[in-house]
Amino acid sequence: MRVALLCLLLLLSSCMPHIPEEVLDANWCRDMAAAKAKATGTGRANLAAAMIKHDCAAKLAAEQQSAATALAP
Repeated sequence: MRVALLCLLLLLSSCMPHIPEEVLDANWCRDMAAAKAKATGTGRANLAAAMIKHDCAAKLAAEQQSAATALAP
């Protein structure tokens, strides 16, 4: 019974749509950083892993760089 349930869950998870990287932009990274500040334990670890996986440090740095060049005369 457990094997059938696990197979069903695996099938359902494979049908889930993949979130495109364009959606996971610097705004998403800022939201995750704010959520990470409020989270504890496993939630904090999961958010940190997601931010590393989606390269949030580089996205936020690129956004700061583009903002700095936009303000430069």
